[in-house]
Amino acid sequence: MFSNDELKAMIQGKVISNQYPYSEQDDEVLKKYVKALHAELKREKLQCEVETDHFGSGYASYMQWFVYEQSGVEITEDPWKRTVDIKGLYVLISRLAPVVVIGNGSQSSTYLRETDAYLSGAQSIFSKPEDIEVDPEFQSLAQKLERLFMKYHFTILRKEDLNSPLPFEAEIPTIWRDKNEPYFIWDAVFYWED
Repeated sequence: MFSNDELKAMIQGKVISNQYPYSEQDDEVLKKYVKALHAELKREKLQCEVETDHFGSGYASYMQWFVYEQSGVEITEDPWKRTVDIKGLYVLISRLAPVVVIGNGSQSSTYLRETDAYLSGAQSIFSKPEDIEVDPEFQSLAQKLERLFMKYHFTILRKEDLNSPLPFEAEIPTIWRDKNEPYFIWDAVFYWED
């Protein structure tokens, strides 16, 4: 899928595509480009939580979207708190090449009922090739997302595209892998340095 030179460039945070909007080599242009895609999700009545700003710190080589349908939302209440559990799909959009991955995701938030103050939350992590799985209940949503991203000229990567060991020695600035563990192609494409 990627040449060694392309993988090395991505590890250095360099864009490897001449395809628009990547050809502009400007993260803001990429963000504007995917806004149209985001608008199409809204027209399809899909909810989408967008994380474009490196998770608030460091550098992420990708943007993360959490996409779900209203049927994936479950709210439970007791006399003191309200918990919102959401199941859906993560979409990781590379900042360095027109590629995405799609896989299961979940988020949970708990609020104080009396004031609606946020108490706590959690979310699943999408950080390795094994995470590229879609449960049967989300197959239809995954297919919608794949068609939409392909319409915008993105390539959908699969587990087998990213699960091979990195074919050369490297040091990748990622929190997702211990430096003593072997790197995979995934680590060159989707990494977060915090």
